[in-house]
Amino acid sequence: MIEKEIFPHKRERQLCEEWKKEKDREKRRKIEEQLVSLYVYVGEYFKMSRPDPKQAKVYLQKALRYRPDHAIANYRLAHVYYAEAQYGKAAFHFERALSDERGGKLTDTQQLISYMLLANCGILLASKALKKIEEMEDSSYDEELVERYRGEILLQRAEDFARALYCIVTPDGRDIVAEERYFAEQEKCLPREVQLLISDGDGLLVRYEGGKWMTLDYASFYLLALLLHSERPLTGEEIRETLFFSFLERGVTEAAIRKMIERLRTRLSFWEEMIETTRIGSKAARRRQPGVSYRIFCRASDVFPWET
Repeated sequence: MIEKEIFPHKRERQLCEEWKKEKDREKRRKIEEQLVSLYVYVGEYFKMSRPDPKQAKVYLQKALRYRPDHAIANYRLAHVYYAEAQYGKAAFHFERALSDERGGKLTDTQQLISYMLLANCGILLASKALKKIEEMEDSSYDEELVERYRGEILLQRAEDFARALYCIVTPDGRDIVAEERYFAEQEKCLPREVQLLISDGDGLLVRYEGGKWMTLDYASFYLLALLLHSERPLTGEEIRETLFFSFLERGVTEAAIRKMIERLRTRLSFWEEMIETTRIGSKAARRRQPGVSYRIFCRASDVFPWET
């Protein structure tokens, strides 16, 4: 019974057959409206009631083949693309949803949400574009032509743009978030969760399971971040290469790294709960304990050892 409601193939086939046979333009238009309503209904079901982005896109795109400017179909499809971080497609469909001049317009709430997420799309696309500009500065291009357009860029550097954005880093990657959510998330701490914070006023901080924030020096902070991020145990040599040589750009011995780890173990009473020590051959290696999660609160412009 549920399958018939979710996958209305019989009704779809019936309407498609009627549409093919019908010669009267007005009657064909009414059949199209019924098809669009059917596709939007099923698309909304897979968007909200039983989330399945792939199926939602299939039906919403079918609706848009008959009526490309359908406000609700565009609005729902834009949300699907936004959740998938396909911001260009999301922006396109939010724009379409907001520009529908014929009936079926969005509610005031839906319009406001569309404008809010459309603004986010623009910010995130601009940030990505600025990074690409910087990456291509050493490529071969027509300097005279490019310089004519360079003055049109409203913001010159990705770093300046990203400095205004908040970011939460997890094992799944980076998530750009609004200021309100950024600070609200810091008030939440899950069992067995480590939180790291790069604070403009308080420096580099760490806490475990919502306990008291503790300050760390620069090298210790990024050493802990690296160990929490790694999915496999890291030896002293790997830490030296990844953290000190590539990221901090300074030379240290493995003995110095061992001393730093011992100082961290002494300073952080929860060290053993978050960091596992094992062996790779004759060498000690460390990584995040199974079952432990982490979040790093920072600016979007901040870079970490595994990204260099």
